[in-house]
Amino acid sequence: MGAGKILIVDDEVDALDNCHRILSRLGYECATEHDPLHAVERIRRERPELVFTDLRMPGLDGIGVLVEAKRVDPNINVVLLTAYATVQTAVESMRHGAMDYVLKPYTSKNLEDIAKRAFEQAGPEESVRSERLALDGPEAKRSGAIGRIVGQSRAIQNVKVLIGKVARTDADVLIYGESGTGKELVARAIHDESERAGKPFMPLDCVALPDTLLESELFGHEKGAFTGAHAAKLGLFEVAHCGTVFLDEVSGMSRTLQSRLLRVLQERHVRRVGGTLYTAIDVRVIAASNRDLEEACRQGEFREDLFYRLNVIPILLPPLREREGDVPLLAQEFLSRFRQLYGAGADRPTGFDPLALACLNAYTWPGNVRELQNVIERVVALAEGPTIRVEHLPDRLRAAHVDEPSSEDPTSYKQAKQEVVRSFERHFLLELLNRHDWHMSHAAKEAGLDRKTIERMVKRHGLREPDQPQD
Repeated sequence: MGAGKILIVDDEVDALDNCHRILSRLGYECATEHDPLHAVERIRRERPELVFTDLRMPGLDGIGVLVEAKRVDPNINVVLLTAYATVQTAVESMRHGAMDYVLKPYTSKNLEDIAKRAFEQAGPEESVRSERLALDGPEAKRSGAIGRIVGQSRAIQNVKVLIGKVARTDADVLIYGESGTGKELVARAIHDESERAGKPFMPLDCVALPDTLLESELFGHEKGAFTGAHAAKLGLFEVAHCGTVFLDEVSGMSRTLQSRLLRVLQERHVRRVGGTLYTAIDVRVIAASNRDLEEACRQGEFREDLFYRLNVIPILLPPLREREGDVPLLAQEFLSRFRQLYGAGADRPTGFDPLALACLNAYTWPGNVRELQNVIERVVALAEGPTIRVEHLPDRLRAAHVDEPSSEDPTSYKQAKQEVVRSFERHFLLELLNRHDWHMSHAAKEAGLDRKTIERMVKRHGLREPDQPQD
């Protein structure tokens, strides 16, 4: 048997020793931790291939260990050990990416089969894993920026890959995404991963200032250029020389400023307001918008030539509702951050109750990552005790929670997974349709689906349309 690296986490010493004895006899390299918080630190340091963790533990439960492990390395296999297995256990473990869960008392054969399966699955991915682990050494500097973007969903992993590719170029970038999806975080990651890292990164919200001030901020001004201009001022393009300018919500610019921006991008020199001299600049421009700029061009609200100049490399940020499995990871990340900010005392929560996590997962997060961050900050500031529970969450989140599994629900892992998918789909569909007053075409457009698919989903779930005209 190969000497795979396993970490066992259990607050009960006898259970810990028993599991260690079984797996060690099979030839695996095993380590043990009775404190789940210490276990998380050990996962970060040692990167085991497989983690067995008890479900019910003080301070941080098994779900919390699972979430943290997946945040460190999405490819780590995590198995939950529990004497309290229910459909809800399967549901929660699946939601957070567990490989499996094992009922206590377990047999040697149970653990042997799971360990064998875990290491057989690892084969083709080990080269990728090794490359990633290597980046955690002295050469990790350039990977840190992308690492700050938390998430393991396919959607966000695709974004991370694209950031890495884009950063190696000097092309202008246009980031699309709903409000709160993290457009500035992506822009900073591109800058920090590029050869311009260490040079200025200058962000500017294009809708926060009136035209006159925005023009001065971007291009600078000379003394006496306008009332109140008592001294000359450098603009962002001059300040950011050899660095990056990030123009957030660029669609908020007037067409006059759009024209000036286009000239700067084309000619790579800038003239201050009230000035006559041109200054050469070496600046990368990253723009962002929560609007469809192609549609804005068609409506005459945005210059088509500027759009094509900015849209050299487009990056589409998915809304949080489309980032499957990322809500728990982000929630735990924000929990850790705010514990540090407000003081990590005994009265501060360290993890989430399974039902609280279910509420977070069920909610559609119209405000995206920013809304989730604000919710977790509020909870950490106000909640008492080691665990965040349902009652600590805002009313709108509790109302969004999916129905509890009935007594007749299936008990197999596969069937439990199907039940979660069904519940999520039904809840998502209701939220979507209600948001658009059951206007099928509008709902389909927001979801990125065609109308016929929406209609089939409505029929499959037996949903009844309100008594009002349909589209």
